[in-house]
Amino acid sequence: MTETQTAKPSLLRRIWKVLDEFTPPSTPRPTPSKKEFAEGRAALGIVCSAVQNDAPEGGQMDDDLVIHIDTSDHGQSLTLPRTVMCPLPGPGAGQQLIGQQVIVRHTTLDTDYDNDILVARWPAHVTEALTPIRYEGPGTFRARIWNVLAGCFFVIGCAGVMFTPVLLCTLTVGLFMGTNLLADILPGLHPAVAAAVSVGVIPAGVFLGCVCLTRRDRLREGMTVRRER
Repeated sequence: MTETQTAKPSLLRRIWKVLDEFTPPSTPRPTPSKKEFAEGRAALGIVCSAVQNDAPEGGQMDDDLVIHIDTSDHGQSLTLPRTVMCPLPGPGAGQQLIGQQVIVRHTTLDTDYDNDILVARWPAHVTEALTPIRYEGPGTFRARIWNVLAGCFFVIGCAGVMFTPVLLCTLTVGLFMGTNLLADILPGLHPAVAAAVSVGVIPAGVFLGCVCLTRRDRLREGMTVRRER
């Protein structure tokens, strides 16, 4: 009995010691605000490497750029590693920026503050690639109409892709049960007709959308291309 009583405090002390020594995982520091960046330091950074990040489910995979900022702290040279998302979309797009110089702003000299960076100026070819394009000249309004029509036809084709499996399942179940499952929703419409229409709008929507894009591109060939500033 005495051994049991002496063992319990020892076990409790061990548990409390483990809990006392446990260090919860550190939460990432938030990115500084625009005001903090404006009050911070401007520096020259060099893109050293591009790391392909994990894409969200169903999303596009992009690159993260590792930028080194060479600065000094009390007369001693210091290199600050920072990470920022690549402005150019698509996997591997960051590779073409390796070795390029960028103008950045940062707020601290902490080498572990990974997201303490704001790129104030990218290289000229990146800025040009990110600038929206505007077409000017005769036929601009018609080109916009063809562009809108192309989008509408592609949406119709996508709707056919989504509804076709549902209608085919409805038709199959209705044949086995001997009833029209669409009677309450669309009275007078046979499921076979609805399924056939849904299947037909898929290639029709894609084809008409491509035709509209072709007409739009032909009109744009004679237009002047200007980038918005």
